Amino acid sequence: MTKELWVKNGLVFTEEGFREVNIKIMDGKIDSLEKAEPIGECIDAAGCLVVPGFIDSHVHFNDPGRTDWEGVETGSRAAAMGGTTTIFDMPLNCSPSITSLQNLLEKKEYLRGLSHVDYALWGGMTETNLDKRSDLGQMSKGIIAWKAFMSESGIDDFQFVSPDGLTKGMQAAKEQNKILALHAEWDEEITRLTAFYQYRAGMDERRAFLASRPIAAEEKAVSFCLELAAKYGTAIHIVHISSAKVAFLIEQAKKSGVNVTVETCPHYLIFDEEDFIQKGAILKCAPPLRSKDDVEGLWDCIKNGMIDTIGSDHSPCLASMKSTTSIWEAWGGIQGVQFTWLALMDEALKRKIDLKRILPLGAFNVAERFGIAARKGRICPGLDADLVLIRLNETTIADKKSFGFRNPFSPYENREFSLKIKKTILRGKVIYDDQKGVTKEKFGLCL
Repeated sequence: MTKELWVKNGLVFTEEGFREVNIKIMDGKIDSLEKAEPIGECIDAAGCLVVPGFIDSHVHFNDPGRTDWEGVETGSRAAAMGGTTTIFDMPLNCSPSITSLQNLLEKKEYLRGLSHVDYALWGGMTETNLDKRSDLGQMSKGIIAWKAFMSESGIDDFQFVSPDGLTKGMQAAKEQNKILALHAEWDEEITRLTAFYQYRAGMDERRAFLASRPIAAEEKAVSFCLELAAKYGTAIHIVHISSAKVAFLIEQAKKSGVNVTVETCPHYLIFDEEDFIQKGAILKCAPPLRSKDDVEGLWDCIKNGMIDTIGSDHSPCLASMKSTTSIWEAWGGIQGVQFTWLALMDEALKRKIDLKRILPLGAFNVAERFGIAARKGRICPGLDADLVLIRLNETTIADKKSFGFRNPFSPYENREFSLKIKKTILRGKVIYDDQKGVTKEKFGLCL
């Protein structure tokens, strides 16, 4: 039976910018954008911006195996509350990691019916599976892209790739026509500096941690993988860069013809190293937070079109894993999937940056890069009706009671945002309403 639904009276973000049009939805797809007054079932978006559902290409929901850290049910609930309608789940922090075809198939089966939002899965390239080319080839058919680390991942069954291993990974990804995403920090330098700073007498432990992972370690790793990508013609995606210095390296490579895109995260745009020194483990991540100048430099990169995507890098854990006596032992990861777009849009509005520049970083740019633009990322006839209704004249306070993720702590706690997500719509179904909460039904499908 054909189901028709309208979203009316909103200011709709289209390929031509914001327009006062009504959205006709048929069977979960956008049918048309019309000026005419709709007849039939309607969602009234008066006073709201209507934007594409956000696509978060970088989350760790830790399912299966570490559901006490998060889990797809709670992670996707938080995502829906933050306006995200599609996530790409990383191949590590679940247990076992997704480094074999068997693990991938078992995870896909396990996740059926658990997610509030649509999802895709990353596959993991590690030093231990790079020679299993047949298995990797089969895996490549069922993943959104590959992920590899150039430094220790913190997960025992997800080993980082050596420089020689990365060469093999680049070749395999090119043969499969898959993107290879990289955590780009140079392991040898981090290992050396950690050994130097970890037990340095008289030095503040938090400052020592920052010193152990300098921007130079990012620059060296990025330079190396850009050279390999240029040599083999591999499509690569550098995740969670923390500094404009790294973005400039990537921009130069783009201009020379390297097939590379770059992601940063909201925490590198909202917090800085002084916040980490003050608050400690709750803001520990890798690469670490940088200086205020680096934060401003990244915003300049966004203004100049040098950043391609934004991902939350939601990396949850138990509260006890942050409450350690030593910063070195604390888990490195930030819980933020629920607040990524509230924080970014709030900050952009404060900086008088047009949302037309910000929104594609979490919608069309992600969909286009990862090959799902025929379904996701725009408000356009024929695409999935994934929509977010946002009101700019209401505020949101990140109250702990409102957290959708499993373990209720976050560096965003008590932060006030000058906007509110009123509804999140997935393929024509309202999955979150600010008055009713997240639906009990889970409509998320694997892409």
